Amino acid sequence: ASLGGMIVALIILAFSFLNEDGGSATVGVIGLASYLCFFSLGMGPGAWLIPAEVFSTTIRTKAMSMAAFLNRIVATIMTMSFLTVADVIGWSGFFFVLALICALVMLFLYWYLPETKGLSLEDMSSYFAKITWDRSILEAEERLHGQKAQSCSGTTEVPVNFAAVA
Repeated sequence: ASLGGMIVALIILAFSFLNEDGGSATVGVIGLASYLCFFSLGMGPGAWLIPAEVFSTTIRTKAMSMAAFLNRIVATIMTMSFLTVADVIGWSGFFFVLALICALVMLFLYWYLPETKGLSLEDMSSYFAKITWDRSILEAEERLHGQKAQSCSGTTEVPVNFAAVA
C-alpha cells in the first residue's frame, strides 16, 4: 500500500510540473505531502525493519551495518544527482522516472520478499540459505540441532535453591 500510494503521489507531482497554470502549485504540494505520508507509513521504516527481521542473529550486526551503509550511499547518490537529472529530463520526467522505480521496487518486493509472520529467525536463515545455495549455514544449522538433541537426551533436572541465589 505504501509503494502504491507513493507511485500515485509521484504521478500527481509529475503532472503538476506539466501544467503551467496557477493551480498546479497546489496540486504539487498535495502530491509531495501525499508522497511523504505514504513513504513514512511503509517504505521509510521498512528499510530498517526488513533487514532486522530477515537476518539471523549470527550475521545481523554485520548485515545491518551493510544495509545502513548501502542506504546512505544510495541516499547520497540520489541527493547529488537530483538537480542534474531533473535539469536534463525535466521535473515532470524526473518524477515519472521515480514513479517507475517505485513500481519496479514493488514488483521486486512482491516476488522476492518472503513473508516473515510466524517464522523464527532460524527458519528465515534456512530459507535464505536454501535460495542462495549457502551450504555453510545449512550445515551449521544441522550441527546445532544435532548438538541440542544430544545434550537434551541425557540431562537430569537440577533443583535450584532460589534463596541461595538471591
